[in-house]
Order: sequence, then structure tokens, then C-alpha cells
Amino acid sequence: MFVANKTDKEQILESWSGILSPEKLAALKTSKGFKFYELVFRHIQEVDFRCLYSSKYSAPNSPVNRLVSAIVICEQRNWSDKELESQLSFNIEIRIALGLPDLDGMPFSMRTYYNFKNRLANYEHTTGINLIEQVFTHLTKQQLAALNLNASIQRGDSVLLESSISGYSRISLLVEMLRRLYLILSPTDQQAYRMLFQPYLKGGEKFVYDLTPSDKEGQLSALGTVYYSLHRLLAGSYEQHIVFQTFARVYQEHFEERLTDSTNEEQAPIVVEVRTGNLGSNTLQSPDDLEATYRSKRKESHHGFVAFGAETCHPDNEINLVTALSVDTNNTDDSTLLEDKLDDMVELTPELDELHLDGGFGSKAIDEKAEAEEIKIIQTAVRGRKAAVSISIQGDEKQGFTATCPNPAQQPVAATKAVKNYKASFALNVCSTCPFRDNCPAFKNQSVKKEVATFYFSPEIVLMQQRHQALQTIPKERQTLRSGVEGLMGQLHRGAIHTGKLKVTGLFNTKLYVFAMGIAINFERIYNWLSSKRTDFSLFSILFSFFPFICSLPAPQRTKIRAQNNYTMSMNIFLFSLFQ
Repeated sequence: MFVANKTDKEQILESWSGILSPEKLAALKTSKGFKFYELVFRHIQEVDFRCLYSSKYSAPNSPVNRLVSAIVICEQRNWSDKELESQLSFNIEIRIALGLPDLDGMPFSMRTYYNFKNRLANYEHTTGINLIEQVFTHLTKQQLAALNLNASIQRGDSVLLESSISGYSRISLLVEMLRRLYLILSPTDQQAYRMLFQPYLKGGEKFVYDLTPSDKEGQLSALGTVYYSLHRLLAGSYEQHIVFQTFARVYQEHFEERLTDSTNEEQAPIVVEVRTGNLGSNTLQSPDDLEATYRSKRKESHHGFVAFGAETCHPDNEINLVTALSVDTNNTDDSTLLEDKLDDMVELTPELDELHLDGGFGSKAIDEKAEAEEIKIIQTAVRGRKAAVSISIQGDEKQGFTATCPNPAQQPVAATKAVKNYKASFALNVCSTCPFRDNCPAFKNQSVKKEVATFYFSPEIVLMQQRHQALQTIPKERQTLRSGVEGLMGQLHRGAIHTGKLKVTGLFNTKLYVFAMGIAINFERIYNWLSSKRTDFSLFSILFSFFPFICSLPAPQRTKIRAQNNYTMSMNIFLFSLFQ
């Protein structure tokens, strides 16, 4: 049964005042943990998590805001679960971050903590909704409004996140899968099929260690025979077991069955052949992570996932916040990540009109969606080859297109509708003496009879040109804004251990890590900025709570507040307006 957790800041402080000296209590009030309680913990909407619990009258849930806060703090401080448990027991700062009034007892058991994560995973699997992402979005909306940040200019990028899995060679993966399959068999089946499993029971890495290069091709063929036999023998009894399903997936990805006589399918023997060539990035990378994919970038191999992140970057902002996060398998193109996230970005920050990205985010779908939302895409690098002779197209399908050749002797021409797309016909007599004619796409489509050189183009080409040229249309001081997003990418990657891998496996756990880090990063930025301003956090907390009012202010008044470029002045204007 769901029950919301209500805490009172003054009662909590009063309780701690009976335990700590006045000096220690004063230090606690300015600690990062207490500010986390004020700026994050108290603003988690627990009601969003009601769906995880029974609607029947039963034992109440552990406080959701404490469980969510523990997830965020654990990732923020890069703790293991064991260290989190210890900190919850003895660290006063962490206990007050979770709204606890004393050192007695635990806010929840670690079993409850794990069950809560499982509930989150099952809910996302069923509905497609990630509830921790909702917490990030809700808090970010409050923070943007309370700080009155200008979110009209943002920047984004992606970062590869390595899953916490071992790097398997092809043979070691096949052997390790056999070892794990053997472990789930009943004792009777283990005894019956032990001869098939016997050579591989020591595991993948140890098996490969004893092989010579000349042995490997023969071992792959032998493994194919073993996989075929075990698949036929065990499917009836174990097909519902996840380990057997993974075994079957590996079998299909690495081997294929072929009939030796296609004219007699019923009696012809089956030959198992090893698949050759590129197996594809979606093939299983490890039995410990069924969702991790493979990607090669800058000649380096990556196994895991990719995260997209965006943040505000208007030059007038003294502080910038993360506004969008998403996670997918690492073989997902950057443009696909942005396409899937752009609608959410517009919903959270409808004022967005300039988005800085690198060349990997360009695509037809992005161009069309950005044009519909009136967002200018600024790219600092362009994917693909640059045209030797670029013919510039201006306009749109409603107003018509005008094509301009780089040859100043050639006059701009109005494009006309072709069978499929559009065409611009230039005077052939001018093109014949043009110094660019050898590489010109229009000159290659010349018609001597019609005396024209024709350039064919689609509306998508026009959108792409606008995106490529957009960098030159903005002030010089804004042309280097994108590079600043590398700091955010580094922060999203800081949870990786010394091997460069995260502590988690699986797509959901990686999402949990990324969204928790997003909440933590925004909190840290606000905390550090307010600390540098020596601003009263209590007054900011009041401002934070009234963010809907700020959003309701007329645009000129919000612009005036933002233009002050001084937080204290902004806060005074806001508080003054409350009493008008």
C-alpha cells in the first residue's frame, strides 16, 4: 500500500539540535547533504510512484523519496551498495539528506532497496515509462523556473558507456555459454550429457588459453556440432529458462544449419556451419548483459550503451543545467537519439530555438522536426564529404526555391517542380566557360538542345544546407558554445571505475545511473553556484517551491528579471511581486 512520506525541516533540525553542539548543527545546515534535502529530497513527487504498490489495504511502503534519494546519492558519490549501507548507518550528513531526524535505525533495508529497483525495472518493461527519468524532468523544470534560466540556446552530445562485462573472444563466449548451460541442468541431465560438456566446463577464458592459433578454426566447427546436439536434446525441457534462451540465441547468431540434399528435406542430414563475416553489432557480447551491443569508434572497441545529454548554454546564464538525457544501445546513431528526444526537449523548454551539436547529429528527420519546431540546428562539424561545387538553395516549398551558383557570372534562377523533386536550370552558355564546370553537378546534366544545365535537388537537401550554413549566421561569440558540453559528457562518465566501465550491466541499470547522475549534476551545479554567491539557501528554497508562479509571469517581466544578471536582485523582484 502506498503512503507518502511527510517530513518537516524545522522538526528535523530541532531533533538534531538535541544531538549535536551548536557549532556542529550550524555546519550541518550548510553541508551538501542538508542542501540536498532542501533542493532535491523535498521536491520528489512520491505520488508518481503509487503505481508500484498495491491499491489494497496492506503494509505501507518504505518512503519513496528516501529510496530515490539513496539511488541519486549512491551514483553522485560513486559508492557501492555496501558502502551506501554503511553511510546510511553512520553518516549524519547522508541521514539528514534523506530527512532522518536521528541516528536510530535504518531508513530501509537493502533488500527493500533492491526490490524497489526491480519494481522500477518491471514497470518500465511493462509501460515504457522510467519513473526516475520523471523525477529528473520534474526537478529540472522546477530548477529552470526558480533560477529563471534562459533555455533558448542549448548544446548536446553523446558519450559511450561501457557495460561492466568481460571482453569475450568468439570461442571464449561460446564455451562460457556452455558452462553456464550445464549449471542449470538437473543432476540427471548433467550426468546424461556430461560427455558433451566435459571439454568446456573449465570456462571460456581458461579453454582459449590452451589453444594454439591453428586449433581455433577446428574448435569452432566442433562447438557448432555440440551446440546443435544440445539444442535438440534440451529444448523440450529447458526452453523456458533464460539461460537456455540465451544459449539458443548464441547458437542462432554464430551457426547456421544447412541441408546436404535440398531435394530430400526429410531424410537429408543437416550440416552445421560457422557463420563467417561480420556477425553484426547486436550479437550477444556477454551472457552477463543481454542488451549490450558492439561499436567501434576511432578504432577502439566498445561494448555497452550510449547516453545523450543536453544542457542550457545561453551566454547570459551564470549557471547552466542539464535539460535532457536519454540512453540506448551503443549502435544507435546520434541522430536517432536526438530525434527520439527532441519532442521532450521542446515540451520541457518550449523557448528552445538554437541547438548546438556536432556533425554526427545531422539527418533528414532531424531537419524536418527542427524546422517544424522552428529550432535552428548549429553544427560545428559536418558529416560526409563536402561538395566540390556547392549550389546554394534558398526558400521553401510554399514560397518557392531559388538556386545560386558560385560563378558570379551566372544569375540566380527560380527552381521549378520536377517529376519527383525540384530542378534549377542555368544558362548553358555561361556554364560552358565556368571555371567550376568540371566538378559542377548541374553541368553534368546539361542539355545542348535546351541550352540549360540542370541541378536537381530535394527539399531535404535544402534543410541540410541550412543546417550546414547555420554556424555562420550566428554571432562569433556563440560559434564555440558546443565545445562546453564535453564537461557534461565527462561528468556522465565519472561513474566508470578505473577500467573505464560502469559498475552496472543492462540497459535499465544504465538508464538508472544516467538519470540519477543528471539529478546529481544539476544539484551540484546549483549548490556550487549558490555557495559562490553566498546566497541564503532558505530563500532559494522558497523561490524553488513557487516555480509555477514564475512561469505564469508575463514574458517581459521574466525577461526583465533575467536581464538583471544577479540572483539576489532577481529573488527580490520575485518576492516583491508575490505581495503585489
